[in-house]
Amino acid sequence: MNATDTLDMQLDAQAPDIGELVNRLQAFFDERGLPGMLFQSFAMAFDEVISNIAAYGSAHDPIRVQVMVTAGEVRAEVIDDGVAFDPLQLPDPDVTSNVDDRAIGGLGVFLVRKMMDEVAYERRGRLNCLMFRKRVEAEPDLTRT
Repeated sequence: MNATDTLDMQLDAQAPDIGELVNRLQAFFDERGLPGMLFQSFAMAFDEVISNIAAYGSAHDPIRVQVMVTAGEVRAEVIDDGVAFDPLQLPDPDVTSNVDDRAIGGLGVFLVRKMMDEVAYERRGRLNCLMFRKRVEAEPDLTRT
């Protein structure tokens, strides 16, 4: 894997610039000809995960974001030094009842789990590491007849 196959950036833990991350992610995906729907899935996942870290994680050091393109998949990792928290231990939210009757919270992690092919959490020393990946499926070529 070349260095050009990896996007590696850091975001302020208290006020992450998610817009800058999304812009760099869009350029990274476009340069590699990755499908637009794949970009949208990763942009939404990063927005959910990083917003939760900023709001609840008590991280002090910058949040590190890595995206790696390999043959057939895109893998991402979000690393922060906040309090130990495995979001995958949260129960799935009730998505069947009326919106007004539902408990607040948990929907973002639920969506990330549904959008990605795999999501995993690991505590490495004092760091939370949330990994997610999705297989790359080629977009249909609409110019062919």
